[in-house]
Amino acid sequence: MRTVLMLAAVVALTGGLTACGTESGSSLPSTTTQHSATYASPAPSTGQPSSAPGAGSPGAGSPGTGSPDAGSPGAGSPGAGSPDTQAPDTPKPTAVPAPSKDGFTPVDANKYQLDGGHYFRSPSGNIYCGILTQAPYGVGCQLASTNYISPKLPNCTDAPDRKVAAHLYQGKSELLCTSQGIFVGIPQDGSPAGGVVLNYAESLTVNGYTCSSSSQGVRCVSGGHGFAISADDQHTF
Repeated sequence: MRTVLMLAAVVALTGGLTACGTESGSSLPSTTTQHSATYASPAPSTGQPSSAPGAGSPGAGSPGTGSPDAGSPGAGSPGAGSPDTQAPDTPKPTAVPAPSKDGFTPVDANKYQLDGGHYFRSPSGNIYCGILTQAPYGVGCQLASTNYISPKLPNCTDAPDRKVAAHLYQGKSELLCTSQGIFVGIPQDGSPAGGVVLNYAESLTVNGYTCSSSSQGVRCVSGGHGFAISADDQHTF
């Protein structure tokens, strides 16, 4: 009897161990299946870099957010903007002195400075003038030759030592005869006597004296007083 009971106990114990092994074995495959599902299947939530069109690469991002194709054509590139709104560079015109109200163009006085004064000659070379800083001061002109001699100069001739001249100083103008080149500048470089040519329709102003050159002669004024001189006429005002 005891032997039968012990055999039954052994059989019962063996069956219990088998049940525990089966439960334990079934749980392991289940766990393995869960881990396999976790790592083997694709994870959509972490697959954005593969689905996005190359984040950080050229063309990435939406239009208008910094991509080369964003916005208007050529935006941000050299030469961007409408070329029709940019005026082409053009050389600046050379500055030309504006004519004065009497129609004469002022000249640069420095070009005429010579030997303590400012000297010029007419384009014809017959009238020599000087605006002086030394005695007799003022401004004066003299003729190389003349066709007419004012009645105010009865002692003047066309001789080298009796040349017709005119002078203006401190509001007083006068005609006179000169025996030397008082108003003739003598360049030191061998240039023609008389200084630089004052062309027709040009005027020179120095120390309040203004001389204007025209085909009718030279006219010098200061404070409303002056003279006009040419081979055909000499008068004061």
